[in-house]
Order: sequence, then C-alpha cells, then structure tokens
Amino acid sequence: MEKINFKELFLGIFYILIYLVVLPVLVSSLCGWWHLDLSNVTVSVLANIAVYILAILMFLWVFRKSIFGELKAFFMNFKTCGRVAFFNWLKGLVFMMLTNIIIISLAGGLAVNEAGNREMISALPVFSALSMIFFGPFLEEVSFRKSFRHVFKSDWAFLIFTSLLFGGAHLLSLLTEFNLAYIIENWTQLLFIIPYGGFGYFLGKAYLETDNIFTSIFAHMLHNTLSVLLILMAGV
Repeated sequence: MEKINFKELFLGIFYILIYLVVLPVLVSSLCGWWHLDLSNVTVSVLANIAVYILAILMFLWVFRKSIFGELKAFFMNFKTCGRVAFFNWLKGLVFMMLTNIIIISLAGGLAVNEAGNREMISALPVFSALSMIFFGPFLEEVSFRKSFRHVFKSDWAFLIFTSLLFGGAHLLSLLTEFNLAYIIENWTQLLFIIPYGGFGYFLGKAYLETDNIFTSIFAHMLHNTLSVLLILMAGV
C-alpha cells in the first residue's frame, strides 16, 4: 500500500483552506468593518487582489526554505526548465482540447468555470490578466502541487492525487453557485474534471521532471496567457 505522510497531507489541505476560505472571509469581514461595499466593482477587485497578495505572502513564508532557491535555479536553467514546461504544456493542451470537444457535446455547453472566466475577462480585462496570468498560476501550483510534494513516495500517486485536486478545484463554482437540484440536472458538468485534471497531470509532470515548482508555474502562465489573449481577440 502506498505510504502517505499524513502530516504533510493535512498541512497541504490546511494551506488550501486558508487560501480559498479563510483569507476571502477575513478580507470580506474587514471590508464590512470599514463599511466598504463589495458589490462595488472597484472594491471587489481590490478585495480579491488583497486575498491574492496575502496568500502569496503566506506561501512565500511557508516555503521560504526552498521556493527562493527554486526561483534562482529556474532562471539559471531556463533553457531546460522552459523546454520541459513547453512540451508538457503542449501535451496538456492537446489532451484538454480533445476531451473538451467530447464533454462539451455531452454537457451542451462550456464548463461553468470557463464560462465565468470568459465573462470576467470581457468585463475586467486588466484584473483578469493579472489574476489569471500572474496570481493564479503561482497560487494554484504552490497550493495544489508544491504543498503535496512530500505526501507520497510514488510519483504516480502524487500525479493522480494532485490532478484530481486541481481538476476538482475548477468545479468549485459549480458546487457553490448552484443548488443540489441544479447539479443533479447538470451532472455532465462534473465530467469537466477530466480535461482540467488531465491538464493538471502534465503540469505535475513538469514539476517532477525538474523538481522545480516554477517550471509548472511557467507552463501554467503560458496556458493562461494564451487563453486570455484568445478571448480578448475574439471579443474585439
């Protein structure tokens, strides 16, 4: 049976809860304390940026013994890390495109997460670019992958677990914005864990092949940059 480091597992889950639950609630509470209206677009954007910055600071502190060394190593070995990032991104992109074609035909539309991203990019292009190209890749790679690097002895177990975690996280909007009846009626939306998880698998491979989280961050940034540009160009 696969040996699991439960201490690292619980810590990884704890960090994700801090990032996705505690910090947003904290910032929201502070906005209420200061009588700031979160329905105001500017206030909402600034609140989200505050959450991102706090989460980044938290992860930089938690992984301070390794993350700065990995950043230096990434730039020193950019040719190798960049090549690994590019080819794993390309494999993940092909997998994601092929599975999306099949699942979209079954679900009758885009993933809720993807539809939401497109709406946000159209409405708030600058904020969307910042969050999807810079904040998102760093936070998602560190929280969903680096946090669990030492949980499993087997690389396969690590890849499967983090891929499912990454894919499931991209379905959170489906679970939080709609009721159970909607989810049951639109159960095909759950199938989108396949393309998201599959893409996450190749991001995980990029990380493992270089033992550097910035390789997967770079691949993730590359993907999101292309997605943002394509959506902005389609809206022109």
